[in-house]
Amino acid sequence: MSEDIEQRILRYLDDGFEDTDYIAESVNSQPFSNLAESICKLLKSSNEDTFSMTGLFLRDAILYGNRNEACHQFIAAYPESVIVKALEELVFSDNYVIQSETIYTLGKTCSYSSKTVLSQAFDRFRDTHPLLLTRLLAEMGWLGVENLEHYIEQMANSSSYLTRWAAVQLIQLNDDDKLPNWAEELRRDEYELIRVEAEYECQRILKRFQTPILSKIEQRQLAKAIKKIEPKISFFGTCLKFSNHLANNGLRQYTVADFEAYVDNS
Repeated sequence: MSEDIEQRILRYLDDGFEDTDYIAESVNSQPFSNLAESICKLLKSSNEDTFSMTGLFLRDAILYGNRNEACHQFIAAYPESVIVKALEELVFSDNYVIQSETIYTLGKTCSYSSKTVLSQAFDRFRDTHPLLLTRLLAEMGWLGVENLEHYIEQMANSSSYLTRWAAVQLIQLNDDDKLPNWAEELRRDEYELIRVEAEYECQRILKRFQTPILSKIEQRQLAKAIKKIEPKISFFGTCLKFSNHLANNGLRQYTVADFEAYVDNS
């Protein structure tokens, strides 16, 4: 029976993608404790495709399952289940691909009890895992971690330029009509790539608040001016290229020194 549910989860994308009846039939195919055990087995698989498909199924079971009453019992049991505990352990996996998708899954399944674990992950990885930071902070924000600005400030004040560069990606989270102090500091950073991208992101934020009081002509002029300072090298783009470099070499771990060397040689 466990093999049946495992196969249903692994075939989800092909046989039942976003089909709430398929999801409901799957989560009700056996007692929750047995189902949770099967899901944990899949999550802990060394096969990345197996892990990825299981994460997709879980996210959709929570997101789309709300539309189907037959899924509500699973949704109610999920937050305090061993499934969430297994995911929390995988936040500290030695495979950065699994770490990133785990954090995404915890966020998108509204695992509010995991906020403490994600905060602990930030403390551990702030200066050692720049590939993970933007997603980590985004999901911490999604789950409503208190004083998110405090975590971003720590990134912006880090001694690691890669961590500071990652903080630039978070400028767009600002909702105030005034730039936070840490964003202003990034505009003056000693590292040119950070300064250039921070200036661009700050101008995009300022444009958001200026647009309502500008004429159509002024709006177009401002948009063109900002477009001219768009950086040719961004942290996001660099992360994608470095991730591809790691994948092409069969690597799932890296050091800050590895990342820095890649940037220097690019």
